[in-house]
Amino acid sequence: MSALLARTIGRTATITRRTLLMAAGSSFLAATPRKLAAQPPVAIKFGRAPVNAIISNYLGPVDFFRDEGVAIEPFRVDNPGQLFQAMASGEVPVAEVGVAPALIALVRGLPFIAPFLGSCSTPERPYERIMVLPNAPIHTLDDLKGKKMAFQGPGTVPDMLLGALPRRSKIRKEDIQLVPMPPPNQPDALGQGLVDAIFAIPPADTVAERKYSARTVADATELVPYSGLSTLIMRRDFAEAHSDAAGKILTAAIRFERWIDDNPAPARAAMGKNLALPDDLTATARLPVFARNGLPVMPNIWHVYQMLLEAKTVDPHPDPMKLFEERIVAPTRQFTLPAVERLGIESDPALEKNARSRIPAVAETAGSLLRRVGAPHTKALSDHRRKALCHKRSLATSA
Repeated sequence: MSALLARTIGRTATITRRTLLMAAGSSFLAATPRKLAAQPPVAIKFGRAPVNAIISNYLGPVDFFRDEGVAIEPFRVDNPGQLFQAMASGEVPVAEVGVAPALIALVRGLPFIAPFLGSCSTPERPYERIMVLPNAPIHTLDDLKGKKMAFQGPGTVPDMLLGALPRRSKIRKEDIQLVPMPPPNQPDALGQGLVDAIFAIPPADTVAERKYSARTVADATELVPYSGLSTLIMRRDFAEAHSDAAGKILTAAIRFERWIDDNPAPARAAMGKNLALPDDLTATARLPVFARNGLPVMPNIWHVYQMLLEAKTVDPHPDPMKLFEERIVAPTRQFTLPAVERLGIESDPALEKNARSRIPAVAETAGSLLRRVGAPHTKALSDHRRKALCHKRSLATSA
């Protein structure tokens, strides 16, 4: 379990076979699960939302799922609540979703695993942003106090990111009148004066910019500089019953990540077609950074969990370390790590930098944080020695 997966920028530190990364959020709907068939269906229903931060919206000139021998049937959802309901019922066994909603689902007991990191945002490649009309009297985050702001909804990635406001401004999320709204509806709501601001997810941000000359108040990376955005989740019983198919799906997902980053022009064209965007939006919409190895990273997992606790989106789990071991660490060892080793592990500078960054919500001793969020018997680790949180059974990045 000690093979090197990547090199950390700065010093030559390692991300080991036990290293796992993250991602970011949404409503939770439970349903009684039904047992899956012993054989995988001819086409596997694959849940996805209409955003460009997920790999399945780049299907087109290439289809690595087909190349790996699995057929997927895209299943459109507009929010994580719809997705979790379909997955809990057994209708959809595999999906892509934000890291924050995925963690909410795990903490609340839905029978999923999350052994993958899809896309990320970085200071060099910001993704979501807070926007207003050009003449609005809102110029800083503090100016949002008392204003109406449209956002994707409770438990989503934007909701989770707003939990960092007290660390970056003089206001809290509770100081803003938040209006849940699907991202495609936000530009017109802003233009019609129904809200004062929007926390826009691409490509809705570019629509607002072009249609209403909306301007940016702050990129989301000003709240959280490095953030995992998306993950691929599976029903646990599906992965156990169809381990070969699960491995092929993850292999295809990693191949897609690399293809998107290496082929921006055809990737944009495929994304635009999948999302039915006009050519100008396809060419200019913000794209996130896609991880090159698909491996989750524990510092971000704990970071998101802490932010969800602070926002009171979830109650503390009785044993988060065991939860993350069973639903993230072990499945990554079982499915994702063999897939990426078959393909060949590649350097991933953006994520290596992420692993070394100071996480706003955890700028304290790692052991202290883990004890505070409910992780027992964790050895305290100096923040000067480690900028990553360490799980005693699944070590994250060493410094």
